[in-house]
Amino acid sequence: MASSFNLIFFLSFFFIPSSHVVSMEAEALLKWKASLPNTTQTLLSSLWVGSNHCNWIGVTCDGTESLTNLSLAEYGLRLRGTLDSLNFLSFPNLIRLHLRNNSLYGPIPKHIGNLSKLIFLDLSFNNFSGSIPSKICLLKSLELISLASNEISGPIPRDIGSLSSVSNIYLYDNYLSGPIPSSIGRLHNLFRFDLHSNQLNGSIPKQVGMLRSLYLLDISGNSLTGSIPTSIGNLSNLVYLYFYDNYLSGSIPSEIGLLKSLSTLQLLGNNLSGVIPSSIVNLTNLFSLLLADNAISGPIPRDIGMLKSLNVLSLTNNSISGSIPASIGNLTKLTGLFLAENSLSGHIPQPTIILLISNYQTTISLVRYQRIYVLVEYSLTLRWSTTI
Repeated sequence: MASSFNLIFFLSFFFIPSSHVVSMEAEALLKWKASLPNTTQTLLSSLWVGSNHCNWIGVTCDGTESLTNLSLAEYGLRLRGTLDSLNFLSFPNLIRLHLRNNSLYGPIPKHIGNLSKLIFLDLSFNNFSGSIPSKICLLKSLELISLASNEISGPIPRDIGSLSSVSNIYLYDNYLSGPIPSSIGRLHNLFRFDLHSNQLNGSIPKQVGMLRSLYLLDISGNSLTGSIPTSIGNLSNLVYLYFYDNYLSGSIPSEIGLLKSLSTLQLLGNNLSGVIPSSIVNLTNLFSLLLADNAISGPIPRDIGMLKSLNVLSLTNNSISGSIPASIGNLTKLTGLFLAENSLSGHIPQPTIILLISNYQTTISLVRYQRIYVLVEYSLTLRWSTTI
């Protein structure tokens, strides 16, 4: 008899009648509205008209009139207040929470982890502070999480690798610190991973090479150290790679040449040394190659002209030596060529002169040929044996 009673209690707890859920959701939304500043209450009162919350602007319900989408994004920064009084337990069927580009503040509540069906979470471009709650890693159905452009600090949760369904993670432009968790290697569906403009430190985990679905990887503008892991060569679907403005050291791994889909490679503003790997000429889809402001030495790869799609090549402020390879004249799509502050010598190859010869205009530090810009600052060690 006791076991039957327990079963009935269990079922009554987890299978709440839909009418009760509807009432609970409307009540929770109104309670949250009442906790917000007067101006925001006025705004929501103009959007939430009538007794049926499924008819309110920004609210979408399913066939049982249970809330599935709360979207109050892009309201001109007029939505102010915190999420403290928004009881996420009241929304068992919520799949989208979209509050982007408002003026919400305070911490992200820990009980956000109760939104077990959530697929889409966008709290970006607000003023949220505090740390990312570890409970967020319980959202196994999550496909997109964007907390970008807030004032969030502290570490990325160690168990972020538990978000097994996630394909897009945007945490950029915050105050996040600590290392990139090695558990990211479990995010096999990850397509875009953007952490730029934070205060992350430590090394790039070698597990990044397990993210074989990755299309964009941006960890620029942090304080990351150590070398670029050779496992980066496993990212065969990668198109955009941004590692600039960190403290990365060591050489550029030859495995970078395996990234045949790569369009943008930006490693400028680090402490990278060694030579430019000859394998880089395999990146025939490359549009932008920025290696400026490092300590790279040795010659420009002889076959650099194989990068026929290249639009911008920047090698400024390194220790590159030797001559400009003749094959650079094959880069017919080039609009920006920056070679200043190196130790280049010799002459400008004839094919390059032909490429650059039309409609030139000279200034002290910039020679302009068509839309090609070649920095030849006279005060540096760059010496030309052929005059133009």
